[in-house]
Amino acid sequence: MTWTEESLRAEGFENPKRAAKELSGLAATLGGPAAERIHEAAKRSSEPDELIAAFDRSREGLQGLSEPTLSRLLDWLPALFHTSTFAPRLLATRPALPRWLAGSRTLTREKTKEQYRCEALAATRRALPTDAEGLQRRLRRYKYREFLRIMVRDAALRAPMEELGREQSALAEALIGAALAWAERSLGAKYGTPDTPGFCILGMGKLGGEDLNFSSDVDLIYLYRADGHTTGGTAGALPNVQYFTRLGEAVTQALTKVTAEGFCYRVDLNLRPQGRAGAMVLSLPASLAYYETFGRMWERAALLKARAVAGDATLAEELLSELGPFIWRRSLDLSAVDGLRDMKARIDLRGKASADDVKLGPGGIREVEFFVNALQLLQGGKDRTLREPRTMRALRKLERAGFVSGPDADALEEAYAFLRRVENRLQMLEERQTQALPTGERERRRLATSLGYPDWDAFHAELERHRRFVLGAFNTLLGQTARDEVPDEPLLALALDPDVSPEERQAALEKRGFEHPERALGELERLARVPHSPFVDGGSGVKAVRLLSELAQTPDPDQALLHFSDFLSRLHQPEGYLALLTSMPRASRRLFNLFGQSDYLSRIFLRHPELLDALVQAQLDEALKSPERLRQELGARLGRHTDAEAKHAAMPRFKNEELLRIGLNDISGDLSVPEVAEQLTAVADAILDECLFLALQEQRERYGQPLDANGQREGLVVIAMGKLGGYELGYHSDLDLIFVYSGNGQGETSGGHRGTLTHHEYFAKTVQRLMTLLQVQLREGHLYKIDARLRPSGNQGALVVSQDTLREHHQKRAQPWERQALIKARPAAGDATRFQALRETVLAPLVYERPLPPDTAAEIDRLRTRMERELAQENAQQLNPKLGQGGLVDVEFTVQYLQLVHGREHPRVRSTNTLAALEGLQAEGCLSPEDAETLRQGYLFLRRVENRLRLLHASSLAHMPTSGRPLAQLARRLGVLGTEPGETFLAHYRACAVRVRDVYARVLRASR
Repeated sequence: MTWTEESLRAEGFENPKRAAKELSGLAATLGGPAAERIHEAAKRSSEPDELIAAFDRSREGLQGLSEPTLSRLLDWLPALFHTSTFAPRLLATRPALPRWLAGSRTLTREKTKEQYRCEALAATRRALPTDAEGLQRRLRRYKYREFLRIMVRDAALRAPMEELGREQSALAEALIGAALAWAERSLGAKYGTPDTPGFCILGMGKLGGEDLNFSSDVDLIYLYRADGHTTGGTAGALPNVQYFTRLGEAVTQALTKVTAEGFCYRVDLNLRPQGRAGAMVLSLPASLAYYETFGRMWERAALLKARAVAGDATLAEELLSELGPFIWRRSLDLSAVDGLRDMKARIDLRGKASADDVKLGPGGIREVEFFVNALQLLQGGKDRTLREPRTMRALRKLERAGFVSGPDADALEEAYAFLRRVENRLQMLEERQTQALPTGERERRRLATSLGYPDWDAFHAELERHRRFVLGAFNTLLGQTARDEVPDEPLLALALDPDVSPEERQAALEKRGFEHPERALGELERLARVPHSPFVDGGSGVKAVRLLSELAQTPDPDQALLHFSDFLSRLHQPEGYLALLTSMPRASRRLFNLFGQSDYLSRIFLRHPELLDALVQAQLDEALKSPERLRQELGARLGRHTDAEAKHAAMPRFKNEELLRIGLNDISGDLSVPEVAEQLTAVADAILDECLFLALQEQRERYGQPLDANGQREGLVVIAMGKLGGYELGYHSDLDLIFVYSGNGQGETSGGHRGTLTHHEYFAKTVQRLMTLLQVQLREGHLYKIDARLRPSGNQGALVVSQDTLREHHQKRAQPWERQALIKARPAAGDATRFQALRETVLAPLVYERPLPPDTAAEIDRLRTRMERELAQENAQQLNPKLGQGGLVDVEFTVQYLQLVHGREHPRVRSTNTLAALEGLQAEGCLSPEDAETLRQGYLFLRRVENRLRLLHASSLAHMPTSGRPLAQLARRLGVLGTEPGETFLAHYRACAVRVRDVYARVLRASR
């Protein structure tokens, strides 16, 4: 027969030229009548071109067959090819299969387990113990041969779904048994046999319930009887646990490895005790101990379907018999009801995330299974007849026991069979694990017609009818659904669902705001390995979704999730902390906001998770503490210890707690920029004072007291400079210090157990010890880094100087910038009374009372320009809020220059604090209100940016990004919202910098 393009186009072929060529080839190979039958079948199909192409790909296996054999195949193959694109690919690579299929005597009836078991063992019997590849090849060839037969039974012969599920399960069981038999031969030759034999593989889930679908994982648990040793072989002997672990690994590899022949099954071992965090194999005593101590409701539900699928069936029976009281409770306890509600909530959440999923969606397969399993768990303790692993048989037993009405049982069984067949068809199409309904018009039409419906609308109406009934039964069983109890987070529920592919989970995370979804999924899987966390076993329950939702709402979800994962992974017993977080949402929100806002504070917290106690108990809520209060609290804490070393070791914990307190209240907006600086400064002052006390106490014990000629004690003053001096400390700031002592330093101390020293040597040793106490690395970190370069002669000068040396240096040798730096000098620790005299007799005259050199403005501007050119390192990719153009230094240098100019006549402007000095300059008429406000607002804005940068990063970051995600993150942390927060913030920053630079230039450059 001849097929023309015109006639085939008229019949609905999209590519009639190709179809005509393929039909002609089929006619030449198979004969005209066979080709015409194929043509007629194609015309009835919704995809005629694909059907012709499928036969064309399978032509090699069909040619040469007798007419009766070919005719029999042509009865079945059109329906199979319409259902599955995988089937013709299989026949193209295995051309002997059509003949085998046509000769099968069991195509129209169900094969028994024993038949499958014998066939699988026969197929693999010749695989040598050393030939893993040979075993894998034989297993896969047998599997795909039987898959073809089962697909025909489904697509063409419409075998009952219950039969198909049993056959898929029997096939899997046979393949697992064959793999185990080979692995035992292989390992037995190497290591001998265990002195206490007994190993079994438990089938769980759909395999355990004999209801496997076309592309299911197989849920397995590997169990051995007892510890001991093997008898020894060519490679020696092994402890039993190692032998059985290798046995489990060999079986898993045999089934899962993808080869040129395909694969057998994906093996899921997550239902074993402790899930992914547990050992691959577990002994009978260890398993029983686990379930007795840690067993949870979902594990009771999982064990409903447990049965031996390979190995020592007696061992499996012993385990399940011992676990009977755990699985089947004789009374209806409230904890069981609560556990079932939680399981139901998990299913609700998954359904919300997977509306187009016939398994996980509302009214889907999982809800039917839950309905049946929940009633079994509630009633099976009193009625042993309900202890049935197969879902539909269990449903009928529940009906007979009076727990489900006859009509409801009929409707549920009909819905289950319908949904299972749809699931099979979705997976048969490409041999892919999916339960998602297609979205394309062509794919929908193909699915509907393969199931016998005229179009998608007719199929979808039937689907919705079944779903509505299942959903109603499901929701009625335990009342309120989780859909109304948890955040509306379908994407996060999807991302947490282990039954969804990694690609889909990553896509859901990306849509929900995670910048690096692959890394985020890795962190979720890491959380799933933390024992007793809500993320264990997929973690798609209400608690896990709620926690992940809070993480996702932080400014940086990726960072928040990473830190939370680090936090849980570092804990030896995380369940206590998790219980706190899940029961105290306010505390969890504060912690997660910290993780998502500040890498710097998060790392402090991660090094010291015990700080969670302070967070939970609201000890960190108090935004403002007075300097006196901080000194008292530190003193009280140190008073609990008797020796100096313990007192010193307690200081970093105090500092870390206070940093967290200040940072949390900064992030929440409860502290202003000046208040943050004042609080950080007060903490540093308190610690500095206590460290100086310890250093002086140590020197007094060693060398006595430094007394003057009148027997009065000489004093040491620790002078704060820079940001510490101005009460403007930042999160990563060093402490700029100068150390000055009274007297000339030549006298000797009164003596101690190490003798005497000159006063200068005494104070030098005190300061060296003080710097060690502040800078040494302790278990909880160091206290502060010290910068003493502002002392006379800088790094070339003595670390500690007398009052006279300080005066002489600044009168005769000091540079203009050193005079400018003294503006910030104030007492931080030591003898405050002596500092008062020092300020009046030395510092104030040096800074404010001497005439200014005529080139002071030019010199300050020269230094500022050099800082900008050599240190700021601004470019198109980064800006420097401190040293860059229009940055903080512009504000500070403008104010300090004006202080030097006007400080003699107006003492009010002599403040060490920039904002207070600005206020004084404006009040005294030394700066216009407009310029003062520009500098004030610029200072507050730039300090806030600097604080956020330093909270954002664990290191002292000086530069601000100008584009991309880092800029947007910084902007969001500063409260800038909208679709383009980064661009909005950057425009504001640049405008502020221009205004600040304009005032700076008019003050320092116009006066030259």
